[in-house]
Amino acid sequence: MAKPELEVHLGERLAGTLLRKDNGNLQFRYDPTYVEAKGPPLSVNLPLRTDSYPHRDCLAFFGNLLPEEDVRRQVALVSGISAANDYKLLERFGGDVAGAVTLQPAGEAGGEGPERQEAMGGEPEILSSERLDTILTQLPQRPLAVDQAGEVRLSLAGAQSKLPVVETGGAFALPRSSEQPTTHILKPEPERFPDLVTNEFFCMRLAGEVGLQAAEVRRAETNSGLPFLIVSRYDRDLTQEPIRRLHQEDFCQALGKLYIEKYQHEGGPSVRDSMHLIDEHSAAPARDRQQFWLALVFNVLIGNCDAHGKNYSLLYDSPAPSLAPFYDLVSTAVYEELTTRLAMSVDGATHLAEVNGAAWSRLAADVGFAPRFLRERMEPSVERILDAAGQLARRPEHVGPLVETIVSAIGNRAERLRAGVPS
Repeated sequence: MAKPELEVHLGERLAGTLLRKDNGNLQFRYDPTYVEAKGPPLSVNLPLRTDSYPHRDCLAFFGNLLPEEDVRRQVALVSGISAANDYKLLERFGGDVAGAVTLQPAGEAGGEGPERQEAMGGEPEILSSERLDTILTQLPQRPLAVDQAGEVRLSLAGAQSKLPVVETGGAFALPRSSEQPTTHILKPEPERFPDLVTNEFFCMRLAGEVGLQAAEVRRAETNSGLPFLIVSRYDRDLTQEPIRRLHQEDFCQALGKLYIEKYQHEGGPSVRDSMHLIDEHSAAPARDRQQFWLALVFNVLIGNCDAHGKNYSLLYDSPAPSLAPFYDLVSTAVYEELTTRLAMSVDGATHLAEVNGAAWSRLAADVGFAPRFLRERMEPSVERILDAAGQLARRPEHVGPLVETIVSAIGNRAERLRAGVPS
């Protein structure tokens, strides 16, 4: 009896096969032709080779393509699949994931020309404002707008409900097939965290103001008044027709960490691990090291304690990867029920209130930044974040008590950061 297999494509090329063994473990093997042609590896942690990769390596890469936590459980429940069955979830939802990887049951992948057009299933389904309202309102119960009879196979990693869509002609649409790449992600406001859309909209816009490469975002509301965030996918090249998927992998995938290991205190990536990954694999390590450092400082200042290894990625839009634009930038500290424990510690400072200039100085030295880096780059960056936050908060689209709270906290943390930085 043949073992269940999924064809793994990177862009238009068959890269290999993922199969489920009799004991339930996964196994991935690159296609011999792909290896011979020296095709790009799927992951830093999965370099080209003829031997197969075992279960742990497969979970670290492929498992991280799937939703997490409550979203995973709800998707599994609606689909009639066990939440622990990564293979079945990949079979059902691996058609349009982050990056350029697609997974299809063997023999089902679309071909070229007329075959590809047929596989794409026709034009996407344009969503009326009423239907969009219904889908986003029901998203916590039906993540990814999934239903048991649906044929579209879409997946987005993460623990928050979100909907991948195609934006076309000023409207949003659902693809009729996973062969159609989605272009945007819609993130409705969860009932548990009021004003999260306002929060993330401000923090993402602030990131762009201070020189961080961040995904483009817009804010909107449904007919019933449900706020949602519109995030442009940076892993899609919209200048080509058809739209081209751009490969990416998050730091957990690149470092061989499971999605349950995304936090440093649970075995996930540390700042040192992340810097080493950039040093070893980035096309421009000096630039990306500074971007990553600025992102670390930015996340502490805004009070984002959830900036874990899956929120940083490598983007393969050239032969060598670069640090991908940042996303999921939000002040978690404004919600009292959320932990203030940092996803990545700052030289042993594991909680937000423990981070000061001395901790940053030690961390900088540990990852190879010279002392003058703090004076010439970090201190001006802190001032820039502080000034930009105040200015941005005065724009009409951001005026409100939540943003005032975030800006005030940025000022307090900036003062604590200044303490202990050598002059």
